[in-house]
Amino acid sequence: RDSGRPPGCSSARCSRPCTRVHSDAPRSQALRHGPGRSIASSATPARHAGMASFVSRRRSAVPLHWMVCVLLLQSCGRVAGFPASERVRLREKVREMFYHAYGGYMTHAFPHDELRPLSRSYTDSLIELGNAVRPTREGYAGVALTLIDSLDTLAVLGNASEFAWGVRWVGQHVTFDQDVDVSLFETNIRVLGGLLSAHLLAAGEVAGAEHLTVSGYDGGLLRLAADLGERFLTAFDPGAARGVCTLLPRAFVRLRGGLPRAAHQEQCTAGAGTLLLEMGMLSRLTADPRFESAALCALRVLWGKRSPLDLMGNSIDGKTGAWRNPAAGIGAGSDSFYEYLLKGYLVFGHADLFEMWNASYVAVNTHLRRGGWYGEAHMNKGGVEAAAYVDSLAAFWPALQVLAGDVADASALHSG
Repeated sequence: RDSGRPPGCSSARCSRPCTRVHSDAPRSQALRHGPGRSIASSATPARHAGMASFVSRRRSAVPLHWMVCVLLLQSCGRVAGFPASERVRLREKVREMFYHAYGGYMTHAFPHDELRPLSRSYTDSLIELGNAVRPTREGYAGVALTLIDSLDTLAVLGNASEFAWGVRWVGQHVTFDQDVDVSLFETNIRVLGGLLSAHLLAAGEVAGAEHLTVSGYDGGLLRLAADLGERFLTAFDPGAARGVCTLLPRAFVRLRGGLPRAAHQEQCTAGAGTLLLEMGMLSRLTADPRFESAALCALRVLWGKRSPLDLMGNSIDGKTGAWRNPAAGIGAGSDSFYEYLLKGYLVFGHADLFEMWNASYVAVNTHLRRGGWYGEAHMNKGGVEAAAYVDSLAAFWPALQVLAGDVADASALHSG
């Protein structure tokens, strides 16, 4: 899996799954199977100002439903461009696909981490994610990774009973008191993000989703999230929790503290830059600023390593700060760095994140755009060195442009 990326970088997308069915039938029944142009080169100052205005209107306090919307990676606007019948057909297809996968996991792999579909068995895979060189398997019994990663999906699909069951089960049975090394990035986006999204929904904190409030819920998922966040802090520069740091966080964290057994030095841009949404949310919900401070500190250190062209390389030595792979792009190893700049600004309102986003967006469109898509270039030289190609992990880019207000260019890229 993703063998071409450095350790810690097995995936650079914030992949919170988006969905299960509107059914309050008993679990056994519900589980059966379930029925353009470059901004830099062609945008006018007015267009730049318009985009800035679009985003700056959201600089102040943001309601919790906006936060969970960003964590779920759902669009809060109305869907256009498809007839109603086609939207219903596609919606039901997604529902069917989700239940096929989720039902297989619950039947053959739960409570382990993931399903092995061909053998109908399981793997406790959290320790493998991030291209771990020598996974620490001894003593690791899994954390029901797929269930945690699916809780918000169950809620989005409207399956209140299965969502409530999952919330209670995770709160009662999952523990992170295990002496294993895990990818900071992967565990953050999958586990911490899953716990926080499900907590907001279970606690009735999301406007319009009050019907998903779990009766008797006592905040167990938030307690688990806070426990995990404490363990994350051991991967950061000691002063990061106070907002003072010079080093990037380690790619792997040892859950019981101390140095990971295999102390990887290489960290990808997305791995170090995709922490703020979850850790910042944890700080806001617990009134403990350390998590947000650490993630912000790491992001600012990373931004300080950019080239004079405002481009970021792909992977960096976390100890020396030297770039190991200076290739700039928007795909694997880099992608969610851009996503979290804009979304982090929208959710938390840190002005420097908006400045980072604007500088990065202009740089990408100036130096990486080639015709109808993007390629890679040396971060210090610019100019696409090879033909533009579609990296599957770059498919998010037009959606991010829509969020930024650059709808015309997003539409051109998506349709082109």
